[in-house]
Amino acid sequence: MQKLNVIIYGCGVMGRKTAEALLDKESFVIVGACDIDPGIVGKDLGEILDTPKKLGVPIEKDADVLFSRVDADAVVLTTTSHLKSIQPQIVQCVNAGLNVVSTCEELSYPWKRSPGLAEEMDGMAKEAGVTVVGTGINPGYLMDSFPLVLTAPCLRVDTVKVTRMMNSARRRIPFQKKVGTGMTPEEFRQNIEDKVITGHVGLLESINMIADGLGWGLDNAVELPPEAVIAEKPTGSGLGTIDPGNVIGLKSIAYAESAGRKVVTLEFFAYAGVEEEYDEIIIEGNPRIQERIIGGVHGDTGTVAVTVNTIPKAVSSGPGIKTMKDLAAPSCAP
Repeated sequence: MQKLNVIIYGCGVMGRKTAEALLDKESFVIVGACDIDPGIVGKDLGEILDTPKKLGVPIEKDADVLFSRVDADAVVLTTTSHLKSIQPQIVQCVNAGLNVVSTCEELSYPWKRSPGLAEEMDGMAKEAGVTVVGTGINPGYLMDSFPLVLTAPCLRVDTVKVTRMMNSARRRIPFQKKVGTGMTPEEFRQNIEDKVITGHVGLLESINMIADGLGWGLDNAVELPPEAVIAEKPTGSGLGTIDPGNVIGLKSIAYAESAGRKVVTLEFFAYAGVEEEYDEIIIEGNPRIQERIIGGVHGDTGTVAVTVNTIPKAVSSGPGIKTMKDLAAPSCAP
C-alpha cells in the first residue's frame, strides 16, 4: 500500500483529533505540523495528543519553511470556518503544490458566498495541479452530499428536508459555549447581535450544493437568525446544571425556494437535554425516501472521519476547487 504523506496545518482541537485518527490508519504518514500558538510551537506534535507519544514531528510556526522542507501529498487545514480568513493559508498550500482538505465550512461550497475568491483560488489550484476541498460532517456530508446520494434512486425530486437533532451536552465545551449554553435569553440575543454566536456555519453552502447537484435554479436561499432553546426544567450540561428560563442551546433553520415554492429545508438543533438524537433526510418525489440515522452521527468524530477519508479522493481528483459532490464518494480508508 502506498501511503500518503500529510501535514497538519492548525493544531487546535480538530487538528489534534485528525492527527490521532491519521496515526491509527495504515494509509497515511504525518510528515509535518504547523500552528501559530506560541504555547505549542516547538513541541513534538505527539506531546499535545490525548495519548502523548513521541512522533518526531515538531510543530513549526512558519508554514512556508515547512512546505519547502517536507515532501507531502496533502495538507489538512483546520484553522477557521471563514473563507476570507483561510484564503491566505490555502494560497500558501497551493503555491507549494499541495492538495488541501479543509474543515473550513465556507470552503465546502464557496461559489455563492465568495464567487470572486472562489474563482481566483480555483484558477490557482488548476495552474498548480492540486485539489482544494472543504468538508466535514456538516457541511460536507450529512446535510448535502449524503442527501444527494440518497436521490440516486429517484425519478423525480420535489423537495429535500434535512434535520439534525443533537444533544450538545455530549459535545466538547467550546461547542457548548458556542451555542449559548447557560446564557440568559437577553445575553443570547446580545451575543447574536455582536456576532459572538453565529449559529451553525455552512447551512447556505449545503443548500447551494444540493441545488447544484440536482440542477435546480433557486429564487433565493435564506438563513434565519439562530433562536435560543430555553430550559423548561433543570438541565445538565458540560457547563453545569442550567436553570429553567436560561439557554440550553439553539436552533438554526435555512431554506431555499424555486418557482415560488420551498424546495430545500435544513434544520439544525443543538441543545442540552435532547430526548432523541437523530439525523434525518426526507426526500419528497418519486419514490419518496425517508432516512433516519438513530442516535445521529457524533459531530467531532464524523468531521474527523469524513476529513481523513476524503484525503485519498482529493489527491486522486482533478485540479481545482472541488465540492464533495464533485469527488468520488469517500469511504472508510484503511
